[in-house]
Amino acid sequence: MYPPKGKKSRTFYIFIGAALFLNIFLCVQEIGAVTKTALINITVRVMAYIQVKSQSQLSEFTITEEDIRRGYIDLISASRLEVKTNSNDGYVFTFEGNLGTIKEVLVQGLASPVRLVSGSASVSQPSVRGTTSYNLSYRFILSENTRTGIYAWPIAISIQTA
Repeated sequence: MYPPKGKKSRTFYIFIGAALFLNIFLCVQEIGAVTKTALINITVRVMAYIQVKSQSQLSEFTITEEDIRRGYIDLISASRLEVKTNSNDGYVFTFEGNLGTIKEVLVQGLASPVRLVSGSASVSQPSVRGTTSYNLSYRFILSENTRTGIYAWPIAISIQTA
């Protein structure tokens, strides 16, 4: 009723072997056919920078009797600056000073004139990528108590990105 022992085990092992072969073959096919893709988003942010080089700057100036009679002194090309930036938003010039015997300062050579009476005054410059040169001239309006003599430069300039 039962087949002989040798015949059963040989058929059984052939069947198991064939099943294992098919299973391995199908697994290898699936591994080879599966590819995975992914998207990577990269964001780069370039920080704004500004570099300022002073080409020349008066360290002092002389007030004469004629300047006092006229009521002002013009200092042409007293500050020559080179500004380099990558900012799209432009930058801001700020002028600060202890004016002493000077009542008012008018600065020319920027996008718009600057008027400094006391403390500080600022003016925005439009965005200019790369290097830009500025040749600044000043008119110092003298106060009534101004005396002739040599005076130290009274104004500090700072520049920063907007």
